Amino acid sequence: MSTPERAPLGALLVSMLKVGTIGFGGGSALIPVMEKELVHHRGFFGEPVFTLHTVVANITPGALPVKLAAFAGGRSRSAWAGLLAAIAVALPGSVATVALVAAFNLLGPAAIRVVEFTAVGITAFIIVLLAHYITKVMRGGGPRTGVYVGIMLVAWLATGTNGLVALVGLLFGQAWVGEVPRLSAVGLIVAALVVIGLYSLLPRRTALVEVDPSIAVPLPTVGPKILAVVLHLAMCVAALVLALVLAGPVGGELMGLVAFSTVTSFGGGEAYVGVADGFFVASGLVPSGLFYGQIVPVANALPGPILVKVASGIGYAFGFELGGPLLGLGFAVCAFAMAIGACCAVAIAVITAWGKVARSAFMVNLGRFILPVICGLLLTTSVSMLLANAEIAERGGVAPSPVAWASLIGVGVMWWAQHRFRLHDLALLAGAGLTSLVVLLAVAG
Repeated sequence: MSTPERAPLGALLVSMLKVGTIGFGGGSALIPVMEKELVHHRGFFGEPVFTLHTVVANITPGALPVKLAAFAGGRSRSAWAGLLAAIAVALPGSVATVALVAAFNLLGPAAIRVVEFTAVGITAFIIVLLAHYITKVMRGGGPRTGVYVGIMLVAWLATGTNGLVALVGLLFGQAWVGEVPRLSAVGLIVAALVVIGLYSLLPRRTALVEVDPSIAVPLPTVGPKILAVVLHLAMCVAALVLALVLAGPVGGELMGLVAFSTVTSFGGGEAYVGVADGFFVASGLVPSGLFYGQIVPVANALPGPILVKVASGIGYAFGFELGGPLLGLGFAVCAFAMAIGACCAVAIAVITAWGKVARSAFMVNLGRFILPVICGLLLTTSVSMLLANAEIAERGGVAPSPVAWASLIGVGVMWWAQHRFRLHDLALLAGAGLTSLVVLLAVAG
């Protein structure tokens, strides 16, 4: 197993490209995928460190998978490795998004329908991965398993009651609408941190604290983290300069909006769509029909971080309107770099300060109790993904309720097959995607 200081750069980048290629669902849905790749498959670091990464990624703005990749690269290799890892995890989906948006006039809506129909099966497979992760966390609770389950359910209901109501209604052919006040993902994590902090202050708990050696050392020393922040900020500056060269002040304006929308986007890719509407559509830089008719559907149907895909698509659309496909490609690159640099610079700065409390009771209790909270968030994500499958079916002319049922059944079948036959993840992913594509195309006609 590779030590964090000697982890091969090539292996890290291959892992991040793999996650970016198979990572449908974006955001929180990729937490188990990245943990499996970085902790269990590659052994770059232990679970306590990954837990800390996940917490900081959840409470800072921007694309969660990109931040996790930057943390992993910085922890396992160097500041430069973190930058390259962040680029690698976002690259496959962003390239595919720009390619499909560029080819949209040639291929038409049929191309997006093929991608979306394939994504239905792949989404079911991602839910299987989430279920494995949740099961592992619950089993790891030991004598605290009952507490873990309770925390998970509270977190789920706090963030996903309305989605659960809508899903149950859909399964029974009803249009039920939940109207319960809900916490955002960021609100949930912040609330959990406050509760864990207060719990850690209780005098009777102090004697029970045992420092986990894997998180007792700062992650890593401050110097490399400052270099990582500088590198990501330098990438933002390079994107801004290139945009100014390509189109003058209007190019600089677009890059400023990409940066500002990134650092004000909390709650994952879905939340960024609303932020981007206010920044780019309301300002008239990107037409509403183009944004919602091409960029958003394509980004949602492809793997990888939604925020970076949407930003790249916006960059291409903006440049194309100014001067054609080459200028569009140039602005796609600028927006891609700006989105990655902005969110990683903020997140790395936060984790730099976070490491100073690594020896505290708070960090020990964080390691004990934050994972069930994350599991509750993943249950909410799973429900959202099932509802998204139903929406894809409805757009494609297929009844949504049977597709929701088929997705749930598919999750059960893949769970059984993986345990019974030890099938490789890629085999299940490919089979699920191909099956949903063939069946939905046949039903839709």
